[in-house]
Amino acid sequence: MKLATMAAAACALAALSAAAQAQPRPVDRAMIDVCLQKQDEAEECIGTLYKACTERPPSAADKASPGSTPGQEDCAAREAAVWQEKIDMSLKALRAGPIGTATAQPSNRPAANKRAGPVPGADIIDDMQRTWEIWRAKMCDTRALRYEGGTFARTTYAICLYEEAARHALWLQEVEND
Repeated sequence: MKLATMAAAACALAALSAAAQAQPRPVDRAMIDVCLQKQDEAEECIGTLYKACTERPPSAADKASPGSTPGQEDCAAREAAVWQEKIDMSLKALRAGPIGTATAQPSNRPAANKRAGPVPGADIIDDMQRTWEIWRAKMCDTRALRYEGGTFARTTYAICLYEEAARHALWLQEVEND
């Protein structure tokens, strides 16, 4: 494996790991929730926290300046954490609700998801989530390739993570509320 490829993979893994480990701050959660209550189109709230975070003046509490690459990555991880929390809540509700407790029959599965026998809905939800996580990582890695060799590749990957997490969270909420 080429050194550049290994470095890109390490950066991508670090960004994914940071987003997965970040815990939502109450103020971050509130910022996105207020936006979701005010906006007619929920997608307009994607990036609300990131933009406010990266455009604010630096403070003594910052590990890195909000406008720097590490600062932008931190802001992106904070937004990703809020959306991930929403994903987790919707998945829990879907698994426990009518969709998750349904039994899917093999005759109703498309060829791409052919099953040998009946499958609990919760298993299909879990399979969908694992597949989405892989898709997001690969899609964000591909998006970051256009900036390969520079630090903006890391920032692009981190931004992509929160954007796709937000879209997925909003979609899951639609499914949950349907």
